[in-house]
Amino acid sequence: MTDRLMPPSGHAVLGHAPGQPALGEHAGARALGAGTSVLPELAEAPERERSWWRHPAFLVSMILTIVALGAASAWWIVSIVTDDSVRVDGLTASVEGGNLHLDWGGPDAAYALYAVDGDGAVTDLTQLVRGTEAWIPAAAGVADDSTCFVVRPADQTAEVSLDAASLDAQRGAGICAADADA
Repeated sequence: MTDRLMPPSGHAVLGHAPGQPALGEHAGARALGAGTSVLPELAEAPERERSWWRHPAFLVSMILTIVALGAASAWWIVSIVTDDSVRVDGLTASVEGGNLHLDWGGPDAAYALYAVDGDGAVTDLTQLVRGTEAWIPAAAGVADDSTCFVVRPADQTAEVSLDAASLDAQRGAGICAADADA
């Protein structure tokens, strides 16, 4: 140290050098460290970011998506296997202007129409179906008083039969030309 900072007694005096604040008795009423924190403010350490595929929200949404797709697939399969919404109800026959008119109730779907002769021969008349009705022209010569008709959903592939149990199992209906209203 230099002689200027050392008092003659050999003790160092602090705070009396040029450009330094005065400490000690002459420093005033201000105490050291008053009003300030001893420890510095610490910034929070940033959290380690998760990869997007390990984030809980992503995992939950993926699990729910898989469950929803599984449920939708199961519902679709069950609805296909047990679909009985297409059913022929209230089949009626009437003769109008010499032509035979068949009318039935049911949803807007594809239906198949068959003519069964008195000897059991089956003729497919599906091309005559328009919605939930069919017109069979007298000039076509496919129907006489011994002919019966079977209407059923078009997806049925079983043998055509006039048996009531078979028609019910196929969700169809049958009527004979002899029963037509004139």
